[in-house]
Order: sequence, then structure tokens, then C-alpha cells
Amino acid sequence: MADALLSLDAVSKSYWRGTSEVRVLSDACLAINAGEFIGVWGKRGAGKTTLLRIAAGLETPDRGSVRFAGEDLSTLSERAHARLRRGEVGLVRRSGPKSELCMLDYVALPLLVEHGRRKANRLADHALRRVGMAQCAGQLWQSLSDGERAFIAIAHGIARAPRLLLVDDPTANLDLREREEILLLLRTLVQETNLAVLMTVPDMPTALGSHQLRALSGGRLLTPSPGPQGEDNVINFPGYQRSA
Repeated sequence: MADALLSLDAVSKSYWRGTSEVRVLSDACLAINAGEFIGVWGKRGAGKTTLLRIAAGLETPDRGSVRFAGEDLSTLSERAHARLRRGEVGLVRRSGPKSELCMLDYVALPLLVEHGRRKANRLADHALRRVGMAQCAGQLWQSLSDGERAFIAIAHGIARAPRLLLVDDPTANLDLREREEILLLLRTLVQETNLAVLMTVPDMPTALGSHQLRALSGGRLLTPSPGPQGEDNVINFPGYQRSA
């Protein structure tokens, strides 16, 4: 983990629902290097979004450490945290802008902190073209299909050329062809730019194109083991319980 771009070491996180404590992450360990694509899958409510928010420095774990490029996020100042999220880490969410922004302005918005309007728009246009969505530059989020929204969200995440891209369930509500196109785009970004991608998905087949595959269950990140001899198409996750 020492040389990893991002590492989570024994990370635990709980929330309270009334008087009940809900353990979302329990001693979760993960390391991702530049040029690596890791998929994490788990059922709804397993803690996938919490995992990404902690990796991005948006939430603090109850226990354990999170390091980016060797720096412990808990030791960073608020300004350093903001600079990290602004330039080094891109977070791809499924939700779009709450205001009436065209997609060019939406993708350009986070760039305005560092750049003037003209350069921000130029970089945003490049990001939209990179994901094949240049034709949507003048459209509003509400007018887009689910597939177009997924690509726009990735453009928003890569516009600042981050070193790490955290992608929260990018294939939700997409058909098989659109899922394959999203995964191909992410794999291509990893190969061509040495970007590190950590992606969460609700089902294992979607994540099979990643370099590593982990299951999140019971708060723990489980590493798959090969199936029994002669069953090469089987992937076992020790301790993972499928829901009926």
C-alpha cells in the first residue's frame, strides 16, 4: 500500500438510526495504483457510496486511515482537502446540476476556480468531446437520456484531468449496449491517460472488465478467489451472502 495512489487501511464507518448503530464499513482495506481500474460491487445499501465519499475525503472514517499519494487525509488542512478534490480527485455522481445550466456550463463550472471562463469552456468542450457528447453541450440535464447523463457525468469528472476518478454506479438504468460503452470509455481512459478508476456497481457482471474486482458485504471488502478446480468461470467471495 505504501506506493499506492490511494490506500484505505482498516477503514470503519458507522451511522446511527435512532438508537441503532449501522456499521457501513468494517476494517475495509483497498489500494489502487495509477493506471488501474478497480470495480467494487454490492447490493443496495452495502456502503458503496460511503466508500467513495471517504476515498474522496468528503467523509471521515471512524477508524483507520486514508492516504492519497502517501499523504494521510486526516492530516490535511481544509484548504489542502479542497485543493485535492479540485485538482487530483474526480467524483462522478449520478445526479446532475440543480440549476438550469447547459451541459457545457455544468462541466466548466468546477474549472472556474482555477481558470477564466474562456479556458474553462475550452477544457469543458474537450471533456465533452472526449466522452462523445459534444452534441449535448447546449442541452439541459432534464432533456437528456439516462445514457447521455452517464457520459456527461464522466465528462464533469475528468474535465480537471484528475489522477483518480471515483465513479458511483455509472451503469444504473442503462441497457446492455450503454453499459458496455461506459465501461469501454473508462477502460480507455485508464489505458490512455494512466488514470486510476475506482468504480462501484450493483452487480458483478458489470464490473468484470476491471483489473480488480471486490465485493462489499457486511461492511467488509472481500477479495475473490478462483472457483473449484475445473470451474474456471466461478468466482467465490469468502463470506459473501447473496440476498434472495
